[in-house]
Amino acid sequence: MVVLDPAGDPVQQDAADDREARYPQLMVVAEDLLRLRVSERSAYWVATSASPTSRFEPGERLGRDRLLVTEEIDTTLREYLEALFLDVVAGPPASFLPLDQMREVLASDDRQDLALGVLVRADREAVILIRGDLGRTVVSWSWFQPTPDGTAPDFGDVEVIDYGLTVRLGRYEAAVEAILYEFDREFRVRERQRRIEMDPSFGAALRRLRIQKGVPRSGFEGISEREIARIERSEVARPHASTLRAIADRLGVEPADIETY
Repeated sequence: MVVLDPAGDPVQQDAADDREARYPQLMVVAEDLLRLRVSERSAYWVATSASPTSRFEPGERLGRDRLLVTEEIDTTLREYLEALFLDVVAGPPASFLPLDQMREVLASDDRQDLALGVLVRADREAVILIRGDLGRTVVSWSWFQPTPDGTAPDFGDVEVIDYGLTVRLGRYEAAVEAILYEFDREFRVRERQRRIEMDPSFGAALRRLRIQKGVPRSGFEGISEREIARIERSEVARPHASTLRAIADRLGVEPADIETY
């Protein structure tokens, strides 16, 4: 049996019932087209090829919607779609999660903190993380440092795995959470709020940041290891401005950002 979704599109009844039960806001518009309603006026669309984009006709009210096409599209089609949608993302199929995992990410309340796919720009030596809200985060290749056992990232073999939790680069893996913690201040603030009950002090934030950056307590020129330890144990309420600046410079952040870690 065929029914219509709220957009007036046909969906098989058994498929519609199943999706409605598991993903109340996620609609299977067609076999190769998904729509996630995120507000009264906007939605995210996912097309698994360029073909279903033929349903988007001039005059449709899609200016607040975002579109992801898990296939490379030509310049003319991209320009057409960009004229209809607020935002368009496209790339080769191997760059994105399988459709079943993509549905799980889209249906998650934390979709913006998960990844749908990853694109590589070799000419810029950068990785572009495609997030569950179709936002993008750009990460330089240099951030992906080899592991202690010598495993190095392979930017010619890249994919997102584990339902959007991990980026695989050959045998090398990086947690999406770690990437966002480094490159998205809003994510870092949200994450810190989740950790705040554990230890909200400046010293604890410094310790977390120092460990994340791989800097030993002895790694701050002009500041003794003992002094860093005292700050991290909250024996120093707040370092002097010059000390704070030296610490921030060594860790590659602004002084005001230390407390966000």
